[in-house]
Amino acid sequence: MSSDIAIGIVETRGVVALSAGIEAMIKTADVRCVGVERVTSGYLAVAVRGTLAAVRQAVAAGEAAIRAHGELRSSQVYPKPHPTTAALLDNPDTARIREVIAGLRGES
Repeated sequence: MSSDIAIGIVETRGVVALSAGIEAMIKTADVRCVGVERVTSGYLAVAVRGTLAAVRQAVAAGEAAIRAHGELRSSQVYPKPHPTTAALLDNPDTARIREVIAGLRGES
């Protein structure tokens, strides 16, 4: 994994706020959504991957969109993640989510 790669995670309450956050992150910076997870009842988290600058920009945009549409619980940017940590997001459980997002973006 390149040293300029980063992972950003944003946690929110509610699907509408999460959708707004994902949309803002993907449109604002060159990042790839690598996971969406249900944390607890009503709380969801999204993870994006890209260069450090792009992830920071995406997370800031996602935070703003989430605050406008709901409740931001927390967010974090992880620069230079350890390969084992980054591999946790590349599991089969997140493959279906990536397929749906790719379909929404018009990718096949």
